[in-house]
Amino acid sequence: MSDETPRDPFENAKHLDAHSLRGLAHPLRMHILDLLQAHGPATGKALAERLEISSASVSYHLRRLEAHGFIHEDPELGTSRERWWRASHRGFRFPEHLDTDEPELSTAVRTALAASWGRDLAAAVEGWAAQPEGWREAQVMAGRSAHLTLEQLEGLRREVRALLDRYACEDPAPGTRPVHVRFAAFPDPGGR
Repeated sequence: MSDETPRDPFENAKHLDAHSLRGLAHPLRMHILDLLQAHGPATGKALAERLEISSASVSYHLRRLEAHGFIHEDPELGTSRERWWRASHRGFRFPEHLDTDEPELSTAVRTALAASWGRDLAAAVEGWAAQPEGWREAQVMAGRSAHLTLEQLEGLRREVRALLDRYACEDPAPGTRPVHVRFAAFPDPGGR
């Protein structure tokens, strides 16, 4: 990791608005977009096989993602018989005003995102013990509860995002592996 000021890992992110929220407000679309962003271009058939669902269902959701600007066809990879799809952006920015402007849609998108994170974490836990030595010990699951003021929570968010951004911007180097880092901080849903 360099000491230089990191570039913004979301410089190529899609900026969500009320229209684009509709494109992500489905768990399967979020999963398809995750796969395309993490693993690169794929055909609808390959995605259907990986997700163990029908090609027709994947095709429908690919068209919805395309209509909302999240993915595009890659004609250089495609043939007359198969279409390859590529993520148009790396990540997305979720303006907080959408929680007020479109509360149902923003909740649906955040729910789909939480399902995606849960799926990734469950898969990691399944393979936790099988990781190579060193990697196995370096993995972490951690959680804390704290009593914070609004200002402290905002400060925590800024600090954690800055830390995540420092690592997210690194270009792959020998010996590196893709590592998912997820962060969530929120008032206790059962509290006041």
